[in-house]
Amino acid sequence: MKKIERKNTTFLVTSSTVSRIGDILFDFANNTFLAGLNLNSLTLVGLYQSLENVMGVIFNLFGGVIADRFRRKKIIILTDFLSGLSCIILSFINVQTWLIYAIIAANVFLALLSSFSSPAYKAFTKEIVERDTITQINSYLQTASTVVKIVVPVIAVVIYHWIGIHGALILDGVSFIFSSLIVLLISPIIEEIKQEDTFSLKIIFQDLRSGFGYLFRQRQIFILIVLSALVNFFLAGYNLLLPYGNQMFPRVTGGVYGTFLAAEAVGGLLGAFLSGKINKKLSANQLMLFLGLSGILLATTPISYVLFSNLILLAVSPALFNLFLTIFNIQFFSFVQRDVDNEFLGRVFGIIFTVALLFMPAGTGVFTIVLRPRFEYNFLFIGLAVMILSLIFGVLFHKAKSKI
Repeated sequence: MKKIERKNTTFLVTSSTVSRIGDILFDFANNTFLAGLNLNSLTLVGLYQSLENVMGVIFNLFGGVIADRFRRKKIIILTDFLSGLSCIILSFINVQTWLIYAIIAANVFLALLSSFSSPAYKAFTKEIVERDTITQINSYLQTASTVVKIVVPVIAVVIYHWIGIHGALILDGVSFIFSSLIVLLISPIIEEIKQEDTFSLKIIFQDLRSGFGYLFRQRQIFILIVLSALVNFFLAGYNLLLPYGNQMFPRVTGGVYGTFLAAEAVGGLLGAFLSGKINKKLSANQLMLFLGLSGILLATTPISYVLFSNLILLAVSPALFNLFLTIFNIQFFSFVQRDVDNEFLGRVFGIIFTVALLFMPAGTGVFTIVLRPRFEYNFLFIGLAVMILSLIFGVLFHKAKSKI
């Protein structure tokens, strides 16, 4: 990795980490505040969380268009700065009733900003490192994100207890603004997207149409996105079942849910580390191999339960499942970043994020009806479904490649 790539990587990972800390602190503080209000707080928390997803579904596609039409570095700086400014303004509201509605409104605003920044962040990676280094920087980003996801919620409990909702909001704001300042230090190594002289609603929809047209012409990328959507559908069932671990595996002593989450975190960290060490140009078939392995290892969970009924041995399956799934996810994004033309990259990621947001709730709804928490073979069927998807799409990739 060249010196400028190392510098850019350090700044991007640091900025992303600080911004992620701000996201988690913001959500933790607000969810805790809303949940502790009254008996109707569940409605407020549900509204808070659902509106965030609705904004993502509506605006991710438009965020992808903006990321392809304007300078991505400026988009990231502006969205992080506005996120920080809105948190700081929010912290000055002292009337509880106003603060409740302001928090919900601010979360909608931050979700809107995220719809523009997320595609820009993913597309920006291609501008700051060489093509062969993309997988490595994605591994660093995933490792940092996993560590933050593990550590920050624990710290957030103490922070919220010490400084309350208003102090937490100020801290959120500072973290977002600091993140935007770090991005200022990044120096793109390829030419950035230039702003057009004219811009209108008509142009936005024209760009969207051309983005979908490009995606349909790129058969392998299109197939990958369909696969990702279906995997998310089944992962929704897995996430739905996790809190019911002790009901699925009643002979196991100890907290299954907490242990599985810890095992997932360890597997994710190992997967992120290994992904940066393996071949930087994995083929689509190799991607399918990692996805298939993740499904097989998840499917072994109930088998391990029947044979051993030991919590530690049981946790090995979700750890390895998340290890290979993390490698698949990192390589998936790297594959897209390397192979999609730079002028369409924002729109493609906008489509990916929109599809993910649509299929996860759909999977949750379906599996809420289909699955039974006390059935010990739930993970077997979900794991086998993921494995079968990898086999089917491996064949589709082979056919698509033969037509190129």
